[in-house]
Amino acid sequence: MTSLAMSPSGTLGRAFGVLMEWMNAGAYRAALQILSAGADERVLEIGFGTGRFAELLLDSNSGVGVAGVDPTGTMVRVARSRFGVRTAGSRADLWRGDASALPWPAASFDAVVAIHSFQFWSDPEASLREISRVLTMSGRILFILRDHVRRPAESLPNPLSRSATEVAETTSLLEHGGFVVQQFPDVGRSHVLLATRRV
Repeated sequence: MTSLAMSPSGTLGRAFGVLMEWMNAGAYRAALQILSAGADERVLEIGFGTGRFAELLLDSNSGVGVAGVDPTGTMVRVARSRFGVRTAGSRADLWRGDASALPWPAASFDAVVAIHSFQFWSDPEASLREISRVLTMSGRILFILRDHVRRPAESLPNPLSRSATEVAETTSLLEHGGFVVQQFPDVGRSHVLLATRRV
């Protein structure tokens, strides 16, 4: 199941993506509310999957620009084909890739969001440095993390997600990266962290 979640490809991957989209509905609502993306802001989503959150974000404000990376070609094609993404024109910019190497210049984004994708980052420290590079000085990062405490996660690539103290270790990583971290109420069994640059 972990390998399918990491790389949902082909017909089975599309079906899995639909299931994940349904399961993530509450997380999408919470992320939209917490981000409150303003007009002319640019938001980067790491691991956009079926593109549903990108579509919701584009629909929430006619001035918002949404970019994103996802590691599988199947999900890139699915996301790009969504009506709200397809009709957004230059406001939508979705590509195959991951957080370790982002194809945008420095200070390109006002916010970065990762909904249930952090667990698949093999080198979270390097990925955070790359995210910091493309984030403006007043930018923010929103992580929605699956709760792995109740179930061993030895197969996950992210060493922090394999730990029993993922939230504390992720908070520490962000703080060492120059961010102030606020923890919001859980969404279902997921933890919500909002990081803003330390002034």
